[in-house]
Amino acid sequence: MILKKLDRLAKEIEEIEQGDLFVGMASSVADILKEIHQALNENQPEFYSIPDNPKLIPQEFLLFENSGSDDLEDVIDSRFQIARFTIKVPWLDALEYAPFMENIDARFRAAFGQNADITITGLMTLFCRTLNAAILSMGKSYLIAAGVITIMMILLIGSLKIGLISMFPNLAPIFVTMGIMGLFGLPLDMFTMLIGSIAIGMVVDDTIHFMHNFRRYYNETGDVTEAIRQTLQTTGRAMLVTSVVLSIGFFVLMFASMNNVFYFGMLTGITIFLALLADFLLAPALLTLAIKLQDPDDKEV
Repeated sequence: MILKKLDRLAKEIEEIEQGDLFVGMASSVADILKEIHQALNENQPEFYSIPDNPKLIPQEFLLFENSGSDDLEDVIDSRFQIARFTIKVPWLDALEYAPFMENIDARFRAAFGQNADITITGLMTLFCRTLNAAILSMGKSYLIAAGVITIMMILLIGSLKIGLISMFPNLAPIFVTMGIMGLFGLPLDMFTMLIGSIAIGMVVDDTIHFMHNFRRYYNETGDVTEAIRQTLQTTGRAMLVTSVVLSIGFFVLMFASMNNVFYFGMLTGITIFLALLADFLLAPALLTLAIKLQDPDDKEV
């Protein structure tokens, strides 16, 4: 009997615990039927169950509807063909719901087989699927952006070696910012997902100027230390001013009352500042190391 299967599933699902995720309540039309059956039998506890006689069920539902209550409309349609099974869980990280929903879907399909169409819906499901799709799209876009920008850096700078090296100070600030988010438990939401794409678009501009001028000064002087010094004294000053202005522009968002806007402004500003440090500290170190390891007969980079 379908109602007994629903009742059994409710008891099983209420026992599920997956880390911090647990089921607070599972209910369906079977619970209303048990309450009706108990009420019609002087509220005796032993009658809080699905009637064993299937012929009693439609009669009890009819009596309940004639009483003027509309509770059945919330859990089943007028033709008693579509039922709603409600599961209440705590509000946690959306990524934790994906395996939970797979577990629920497997339990229902094992109970009803091909005899029922099962659809998992609700705010939790919608939010989980939306965020999962957004994270997957974000990962793909980051990979595509990194590949395309690497090729463009090589073509614009005119050097394969410097073009590849230039991607380290571009990507390192994003990874560091993600590490900071994980360390302090900051949420990855629709706002903070944008940080990487915004930051990489901004810091690439500074990196292009730094690498291009370094290559020009190195080809003129043949001394990596002197080339870095001249690059920092010229291009570095402009990079410092633009990065400070951009960081302050995003730090202003920290005065917002909404937490997601606050974190977005703070983390984006930090990422831009880290990118500046990467261009000033990491890039020169990588360039010096790469040039020292190159072929002595190769004087250009």
